[in-house]
Amino acid sequence: MRRIVLFLMTVLVCQFTLACQSSAAEKAKIVFLSGTPSHGRMSHEHRAGNMILAEALERSGLAVDPYVVPHYGYPKDKKVLADAATVVIFCTGHRGHMLRPHLDEFDALMKQGTGVVMIHWATEAEKGKPGQKFLEWMGGFCDLDWSVNPHWTGHFKDFPDHPICNGVKPFNVNDEWYYHMRFVEDQKGLTPILFDLPPAETLRRKDGPRSGNPTVRKAVAAGQKQTVAWSYQRPSGGRGFGFTGAHNHASWRSDGFRKIVLNAILWTAHVDVPADGCPSETPSKTAIEKNLDGPKKGANKVTGKSIIASMDANKDGKISKDETSEGLKGFFDQLDRNKDGFLDLKEAQVIADYSNNAQTTKQAKVPRASVQNEVKALRLLVSTLGKVEGSGVQASLLEGMLTALAGRRDVNPPRAWTRVAAILAKSSSADVRELTSELSQIFGDEAAVTRALATVKDTSAPAGQRRRALHGLLTQKNEQVSSLLESLLDEPALRRDAIRGFAAIENRQAPDILLGRYKKLPVEDRKAVIETLATRKRYGEALLAAITSKQVPRSDVPAHVARSLDFLIGDAFVKVFGDVRQLSADRTTLIAKYKKLITEDALDAADPSRGRVVFNKTCASCHVLYDTGGKIGPDLTGSNRANLDYILLNSVDPSYDVPEGYKMVVIQTVDGRVLNGVIAEENAQRVILKTVQQPRVVILKEDIDNRTVSKKSIMPDGQFDQMKPQEVIDLIRYLQTVEQVEVAQ
Repeated sequence: MRRIVLFLMTVLVCQFTLACQSSAAEKAKIVFLSGTPSHGRMSHEHRAGNMILAEALERSGLAVDPYVVPHYGYPKDKKVLADAATVVIFCTGHRGHMLRPHLDEFDALMKQGTGVVMIHWATEAEKGKPGQKFLEWMGGFCDLDWSVNPHWTGHFKDFPDHPICNGVKPFNVNDEWYYHMRFVEDQKGLTPILFDLPPAETLRRKDGPRSGNPTVRKAVAAGQKQTVAWSYQRPSGGRGFGFTGAHNHASWRSDGFRKIVLNAILWTAHVDVPADGCPSETPSKTAIEKNLDGPKKGANKVTGKSIIASMDANKDGKISKDETSEGLKGFFDQLDRNKDGFLDLKEAQVIADYSNNAQTTKQAKVPRASVQNEVKALRLLVSTLGKVEGSGVQASLLEGMLTALAGRRDVNPPRAWTRVAAILAKSSSADVRELTSELSQIFGDEAAVTRALATVKDTSAPAGQRRRALHGLLTQKNEQVSSLLESLLDEPALRRDAIRGFAAIENRQAPDILLGRYKKLPVEDRKAVIETLATRKRYGEALLAAITSKQVPRSDVPAHVARSLDFLIGDAFVKVFGDVRQLSADRTTLIAKYKKLITEDALDAADPSRGRVVFNKTCASCHVLYDTGGKIGPDLTGSNRANLDYILLNSVDPSYDVPEGYKMVVIQTVDGRVLNGVIAEENAQRVILKTVQQPRVVILKEDIDNRTVSKKSIMPDGQFDQMKPQEVIDLIRYLQTVEQVEVAQ
């Protein structure tokens, strides 16, 4: 009997073991590859993001076997991928992509039918062979000078009939959603999964590799919804999925966001997606912060090594001085400043390392530092300037230091600056000489101030050089330059700079000087006079008197200037000029009035070229359209301009729904100057304001007496009230164009 029991137990154990082995064999193996750290905490958390997905799959009860490769980068053991049903890749893109050195072996895997999922930056490939392979594997990729990478809120409410969308409910997530992907021809085999029309603000930046281009601007202006996640059924039978979100690690807490990716992983692994989608619990804040990369070994900003890795190397594996110069410019463009606004020693060491490694190997190590001290940072950068050769590298270092110190005055110079500046002052490059002089002024060098004053006075010097010297002196609040401004009004090349100079440094004679010349000035210079006189109370009172006496026509005062004068003078200004504080009528009534005017027949007969003239006069100072105009408000190229209701609501009542970044900020300085605009940048030391007059006004916080944030948009109300009816119609016709038109003569 005992033998029978043992035999039956043995049979049961064997059957159980075989069942387990069979079950394991039926599970689809999912391999997660994580790229090296590339950004700050809670951004581009490659490994932690993969682990959230893997843990959700592990707990789902579905026939999957998730495996997160424990080290960064491509698997050291190639067998890891041999039996994978799909591979999930979350890593740095373009030249830093982990697949770049392994294209052929990964391609062999894809040809076997293995699935692939690429997340966020991993979707970005180089042109040429990498891009072609990405098209073959997953039907699309993020392509430089074609795709863009802004941060915006995607509103996803419409989904295709596809297993990846099973159980997904509408959701909104703010993330760095790349869009305008490069897709396979005719999008054959491709299904857009997530798509939305990006807001106009996403194309505010000037054209660049990732920031904008004419094609994407035209597409968005035409109202074309942009795909940010897609599936691809390869002709050979394999499957791919591209997903551009997940810059923000916290986005994984969105159930819709997470479910789409989990479903896609199942689909690419040929695992049936449940009708309600892959089950997963919303990660808690603690769970989200689990497994973070922690200190990112200098890569949380931009390291010398990461820049070098992204550069084109010569065949000998070395970096040229020209490439170093370009890399430094990119470094300063991307560099995150500390919250205290000071230069970081760690950042300075990265810069120094990169600068000194011109003509050295690509694998140069980045020095480390635990102390963040501006004095030491400046000392290191100045020391580097004294060692490097090549005017391009020197100019890039000087420009970067000036950017970091913009608006500062009387900064203590490093001990070596006098010696290094003397060497740089003899450079054959005019740029290096001028940048050195400008930096010397920030360091309180009286000799540099004297030279700058001499340059401003020298009528034989190039206008650009004189303008730069003038700007530096005005930034330093140099009283001596104030006495030169009147004489510069006689020079057309410097006149407008001189007019604005009276705003930077108060001059009691400024109103008489400027108003005395007003009627003889060109239109643009008269506009600069009006704007300057609206920056100080004494100036504003003189301008109000000129308006009262009709020396300055009321129509010459634009709405944004009227707001400043209302702030400066108050009721006395309103009494003369009229109420600039409220809409002249109910919003609904006004919109109805203009819809009655702007009929389809009227638009058909309108002239968009004349409309462009109106746009240039009233809108271009704040808005970009077709790469032309100011950058205070949103770029209109990508806005919903085809919709008349959209245009009217935002024109008749621009303050109806003001995004945070476009609320008007009014700043009054301790010396009585008033500026209004929108915040471009801010740290503990300074505010950089974008105004109608200037795209970048740096104000030290120690100079701010009062600061208020208005509920109003920077765009004034009642713009249409200042126009003739036909001008309104022509303007709307121009705004609804999909390509640029000539300006009417």
